[in-house]
Amino acid sequence: MSTAKEELARLIEGQPEDSSREEIVRELAFHVMVQRGIADSDAKRTISNEEMGRRIRSWRK
Repeated sequence: MSTAKEELARLIEGQPEDSSREEIVRELAFHVMVQRGIADSDAKRTISNEEMGRRIRSWRK
């Protein structure tokens, strides 16, 4: 298992040489969000599409 620093360093190294700082930061943030989502899914911390639809509709009121 790699450390967070090693994992992020690999992601940065995998970026094109002409990537801007903003593009790299965006890629790192996306990676963290995906990993968080996978962890939530594995831990059964999810809701159905129907429930999400109900929540969104309630925000409009």
